[in-house]
Amino acid sequence: MIVNDLKETKKGYIVTIDDKEYKFQEDTIVDFRLVKGKEITKEILNDAIKAEDLNYYYNKALDYHIRYMKGRSEIYTYLIKKGISQKNANTILDKLENSKVLNDKNVIESLIRTYIKDKNGILMIKKKLKSKGFDINDIEDELSKIDLDIYYECLESLYQKIKDKYNKYDDYMRINKIKAYLLQRGYTYQDINTLDIK
Repeated sequence: MIVNDLKETKKGYIVTIDDKEYKFQEDTIVDFRLVKGKEITKEILNDAIKAEDLNYYYNKALDYHIRYMKGRSEIYTYLIKKGISQKNANTILDKLENSKVLNDKNVIESLIRTYIKDKNGILMIKKKLKSKGFDINDIEDELSKIDLDIYYECLESLYQKIKDKYNKYDDYMRINKIKAYLLQRGYTYQDINTLDIK
């Protein structure tokens, strides 16, 4: 088989091999040396097509990770739903991790900051992170590093926002309802005891 032509487009290259057109990205062109006039085997062409397919899903996974702050587990599920094999999904994830693009601990740290700003307590944060498939040890490790000043500022801010919501109740009931609301948001009794609830 002969590479008859190579045309650059906005989205990569169109390579003509034995008068049939194939779309490839620059990485695939370089890796398989698909230059004009080169003779290649059917096996090389098939390998190039497979590599291009993997590259396509790699870029999809990368975009999904960056756009939606997804970790390894969620990206894996995303790729499987796209119809690729478990082996290829793991190959893509390993490539993302080896290139330092994907790091679950960094994703966890970023999500924790977001969840704290959204006024979620530790227990709710842990639950949300576990539901995303993150390793519990990584979750615990990153939670141990949170800035408690910011955490308690957000708790205080939430308390100030909701404290008048239950004014129609007597003091005992009002305080219990405030505490119940904060518990539902994932704050612990220890967290709630830092507030001056009146």
